Amino acid sequence: MRTFKKLQQFGGGTAGATGGKSNEGLLIINRVGSTQNVTIQSFGPDGGTVAVGPFNLLNNQSFIYPIQSYGWTGSASGFLVYELF
Repeated sequence: MRTFKKLQQFGGGTAGATGGKSNEGLLIINRVGSTQNVTIQSFGPDGGTVAVGPFNLLNNQSFIYPIQSYGWTGSASGFLVYELF
């Protein structure tokens, strides 16, 4: 099991991004009362960003994406996303 020591707000609503490459994953929470989707931008082998997803999250579901990420976009304004370190 992987343990994360810190967490930091990574955006809320429909998008969030950072130029840093220091996080180790994301915690994504769907606070909307219906299924929504989220797409994550991760780093490729060449250092560029690669879109991963979309992932469907049920109402009030959370998801840990345990890979270093650059940003995210969601289909509804009820997302909370945190960087994990």
